[in-house]
Amino acid sequence: MLAQKTRYALRSLLFLVEEGGGSPVQLARIAETQHVPPKYLELIMLDLKRAGLVKSARGPKGGYQLARAPDQISFGEVVRSLEGPIALVSCASVNFYAPCGDCQDEASCAIRRAFTILRDQSTAVLDSISLAQGAGWEQRLGQE
Repeated sequence: MLAQKTRYALRSLLFLVEEGGGSPVQLARIAETQHVPPKYLELIMLDLKRAGLVKSARGPKGGYQLARAPDQISFGEVVRSLEGPIALVSCASVNFYAPCGDCQDEASCAIRRAFTILRDQSTAVLDSISLAQGAGWEQRLGQE
C-alpha cells in the first residue's frame, strides 16, 4: 500500500501544478488546501527538494514550486523518491535488490518471476503518468 506520506506528496505536487502556474506557493496554503499537517508537509517538501522534484524560494513571495515542468515528473519518480522500490519483494527490485534468503533457486523461482512481472507493469504505468496528466484529470473531474 502507498504510504500516507506519499499520498500527501502527490496531492501537494498536483496542487503546485494546478495552482502554482510556475510561481512559488506558500507551504501554509498547500497544507491548508490539501489537509496536510504543516509540520509534516515541511518534512515531505524537504524530501521532495532533496529528490530534485521541487525547489524553494525564501521571502514574502516565497514558497515551493516544481523543479521541472509537470510533464517531466512522473508518478513513478515521486513514489520511488519517497517509498524506495516499487517491487513488493526485494529479489524483484531493480534498484534495491536483495536476495530473499529462503529461495532454493532464484532463477527458477515462480514467486520472483511473478513479482518481477508485476514490478515491470506497475513501473511502466506509474512512469507513464505525469503530474501534468494527473492535474488534468483532477481539473476535468472538478468541472463535471
